[in-house]
Formats: sequence, structure tokens, C-alpha cells
Amino acid sequence: MTHHIDNRQFGPRQTRNVFDVVEHCRKNGLDKAEERKLLRLFGRFASRHELQMNTRRPPPKAR
Repeated sequence: MTHHIDNRQFGPRQTRNVFDVVEHCRKNGLDKAEERKLLRLFGRFASRHELQMNTRRPPPKAR
């Protein structure tokens, strides 16, 4: 049994912005251990949301 699919139902896919993991770590001051963890987890590229949700930031220093 086959079904007809109307192409007008499907719009163009939106592309995801992808960032270089190493560059992201350098810009945000992350240490090498955190960079290795992200590279192991995602590879060379990841979306902004993936990077933000999987990055541990050190607690802010008290004044």
C-alpha cells in the first residue's frame, strides 16, 4: 500500500549553527580537561546549545 506525500506540507529545513569546539573553549577560557571532554563527547563541531549544556564553569570568585 502506498501513500501520496504532498511536498508542499514540508518547508525547507532550517540549518543549525555549528561551532568549532576548540575555538569555543579558547574564547570562553575553558581549561584543557574541559576541552578534551567536549571533543570526546561531540567531536570537532557542536551546536551552541550542546556546548552550553555540557560545559562546567568554575564558581564565580567572591569579591
